[in-house]
Amino acid sequence: MTKLRFRQVHLDFHTSEWCENVGGDFNGDEFAGTLEAAQVNSINIFAKCHHGYSYYPTKVGTPHPHLKRDLLGEQIEALHKRDIKCPVYVSILWDELAGKTHPEWVMVDKEGKMISRPPLSNAWGWTTMDVSSSYGDYVEAQVEELINLYPLDGLWFDICFPLPNYSMWGKEQMRVAGVNVEDDGAVWAFARKKQTNFFNRLSTFVHKRLPEALIFYNGTIHPDVRRVAPYMTHLEVESLPTTSGWGYLHYPIYARQARTLGMEFLGMNGRFHGSWGDFGGLKTHDQFDYECGTILAAGGKICVGDQLHPSGKLDAAVYRMIGHTFERVEALEPWLEDAKATAEIALLAVNALDVRQHGNAEYPSDIEGAAQTLLELGYQFDVVDDEADLAGYRAVVLPDGVALSDALVSKVTTYLDEGGRLILSGTAALDAATNNFQLPQIPVRYVEPAPTVPSYLRPTASMIGSSELADDYDYAFYERAHVVQAGQGTTSHGVLSRALFNRTWDHFMGHQHAPVGESLNAPVAVSNEQVLYFAAPLFSGFKHTDYWAYREMIRNLLVDFLPDPLIKSVGPGWAEFSLTQQAQSDSRPARSVVHVVTYHPRRSLQSIPHVDQTWPTSDLAFALRADDVPDRVYLAPDGEDVPHTFSDGYIHITLPPVGAHTVVVIE
Repeated sequence: MTKLRFRQVHLDFHTSEWCENVGGDFNGDEFAGTLEAAQVNSINIFAKCHHGYSYYPTKVGTPHPHLKRDLLGEQIEALHKRDIKCPVYVSILWDELAGKTHPEWVMVDKEGKMISRPPLSNAWGWTTMDVSSSYGDYVEAQVEELINLYPLDGLWFDICFPLPNYSMWGKEQMRVAGVNVEDDGAVWAFARKKQTNFFNRLSTFVHKRLPEALIFYNGTIHPDVRRVAPYMTHLEVESLPTTSGWGYLHYPIYARQARTLGMEFLGMNGRFHGSWGDFGGLKTHDQFDYECGTILAAGGKICVGDQLHPSGKLDAAVYRMIGHTFERVEALEPWLEDAKATAEIALLAVNALDVRQHGNAEYPSDIEGAAQTLLELGYQFDVVDDEADLAGYRAVVLPDGVALSDALVSKVTTYLDEGGRLILSGTAALDAATNNFQLPQIPVRYVEPAPTVPSYLRPTASMIGSSELADDYDYAFYERAHVVQAGQGTTSHGVLSRALFNRTWDHFMGHQHAPVGESLNAPVAVSNEQVLYFAAPLFSGFKHTDYWAYREMIRNLLVDFLPDPLIKSVGPGWAEFSLTQQAQSDSRPARSVVHVVTYHPRRSLQSIPHVDQTWPTSDLAFALRADDVPDRVYLAPDGEDVPHTFSDGYIHITLPPVGAHTVVVIE
């Protein structure tokens, strides 16, 4: 199978019939030369776009009406001359032209509306097609045509999420399949089945003709990705951090799930100031260095989103910016190739939300809050599903509200019986019918939900550590906490109290909630050697309120519960420390590689932070758990040696002033 390359571009070309002179200024040698100068060694180029037009002399589809050349063919020829790979892009579910000419292929939502833009709107949106209709035959015929015409490196299929179709024939299709159309769960299950049927059909067809070709279906990177992973050669985490649908925490979380499936993966950001198709939007060097550093830190390769001008001419400034970062990425590749991300904590994500009903926020708040907390505290973790092997992790996190299936109860019980550790909070692993925890090792008896919102948390010494938390202050927990009793042989941490009363329309005081009232004589957290339980759901609370007190309470209890983590970071939460490891080979010794990326947002009136400036950060440090004194510690790619000491089973490293992305190598 063709291997992914580290320095890629994804080139959109969604070009409507209103654009003239399409491809008129294209020059193959100039096009490929611009990419080569920017150190790009793979680029996704376009066969058919969302508008439904094709950019080659197709007999299956419809060439763009203002295209006078074989733009796709000329691109492939020019790129291959310079050893630049070029998988070919085909838009799947979104096709405006097919929707106009074949309305019977268009999906219909549950309200009976065609899934498209409102008829007189200029808002963003596209006509959505059903691949289980004859439209699927049309797509396959066009793919066959592309395979026959060109030497393809791979196929990049866009807009491939599952979606129910409530059209007349879609409902009939469900009826024949025995699906109860009134049962939303059954309808969505049928939509997912149609999706995998199509993936299987198309991937089987492609690999029969092109066994080495790369195949990726975009719109599949969400908690359900394991289901569709067998139909792809690799995974790509599309994540434009400057848009509200993604943000700067999206990629770090999703990459930590993608990397657990044993497949190559990459992170796709964009050169845009905003989102796709942002002509005139361009990032700074600092911003782009940070975003690409975050991708590499989680173990991914890089793909940068761009959109070609209708004339067919690349923007030189865009590729100067890309080249500035890609030159450094190329120099770093000896420390990136075959590097395996290393984690000791498994964040178990089994209560994820449906991909299309909830946009890009498919993980619920407890998962996102736990991931943010662990990132800020420097713990090395993966996000795993219920099929993952837990044996290699020191601890498993069950955040806030997750209910366990019988199979998962058995798996986690076995994991704990074999010496694993469990961190959970709120009603995680609680049987709602019996009010008993599902796992026998949890040393807590659930009593009831706390009687007020908020509750108040009075930390004790174990929760305070060296932080600013005070032992004479009650910190508001703004959501529902829980009253529990600690079991024998456990340690209780903190005191949970109620508010004076719940606020109602006729029973209130002040601007917000009532102050602290009586103690509930219940702990905030309970622990023994194997289990740490938070009665206040601090993970989702941290996601919703960003209250530093919750993070510090978690931090200080984890210090005792997991006393010797892989990395002990010394720095603020906006400095992210990520560990990868390279095995020994003929060209290198075995070594650990620590990526340090520093997030420098500025004050802004916008809802999306922009990390468009950075500055050298001093006095960052970390300690890496190790068995022996290292031969050498240095910065890559320059080779600058870094002073270090070894004591208590850790290599202690203090960094010189560092920028957006720093790579520390321990050999």
